[in-house]
Amino acid sequence: MTITISCSSAKDEPVIINVTDHNKYLYHYTSAATAINCILKFRTLRFGEYRRTNDPKESKNWLFDFVSFEPKVDRIDYDRNVMSAWLSDELKRDTRLVCFSRDTGPLTGNHLTDIFNRGFCKPRMWAQYAEKHSGVCLVFNRESLEKEITTQLAAHTSVLGGEVQYKDCGIARDLFEELTFSINTDDLERYGRDRYPAIHLRKHHQQLFFEKMSDWEAENEYRYVAFTKSTEPLDVKYGNALVGMVFGEDTSEENKREMSLLTSGTGVQMRGLKWKNHSPWYDFERQGYR
Repeated sequence: MTITISCSSAKDEPVIINVTDHNKYLYHYTSAATAINCILKFRTLRFGEYRRTNDPKESKNWLFDFVSFEPKVDRIDYDRNVMSAWLSDELKRDTRLVCFSRDTGPLTGNHLTDIFNRGFCKPRMWAQYAEKHSGVCLVFNRESLEKEITTQLAAHTSVLGGEVQYKDCGIARDLFEELTFSINTDDLERYGRDRYPAIHLRKHHQQLFFEKMSDWEAENEYRYVAFTKSTEPLDVKYGNALVGMVFGEDTSEENKREMSLLTSGTGVQMRGLKWKNHSPWYDFERQGYR
């Protein structure tokens, strides 16, 4: 899984109407305060700590079993709880991530019917991540954003980008088939504690960092995961990748005006979402927020 790089213009893009490529945009839900005081003010996205997400799989320690494929006369008696705490900390401590939603394909280009497949039109995400519909959903051109992330981080930070897969895994499993949560004691004894975490990460990063339970599936998530030893905040300038902002049903006029001023002259399109009965629709009555 690698980040692809290509160049494209992020200005004057058809964010709402005539969109047919469901892989073109990424959507980041956030509060108005975070957008105004951090993201838009400094034109940056911050990679948050992996252990501070709201998914117990990611925020709680992992429990590992042990597996060996080599016959040994003298086996080391490992303490499961101690070794699990050690490896879980090694894998999570230096991990940062930034998360987005995506459009669900196929898109026809008809904004009337496509609205239910758009990444900015997810009621539960508005409620959970954007202050109960009073925040904002930021729209990024995916190719432009990946270029910025790669250019700014690749020289000193390992970064992975990809779609989250949704899978329900039972607690009972074949230790010799599903090795994600098993410590390979052969590798551990061969390479030592200093090198083993990187080996385990290289083999199992997809299951560890890009797999969640099916209950999260409606988020249709795309994420970038970075691994850094630095304790400083990991921020990336998004450049021209921000192409749109969608305001929630209850986003205040003051916050709309402030976000509009912070993006003035950048070509960022703005639109509001309104709800009539149980149906979402665009605030087309208001042609401009500037």
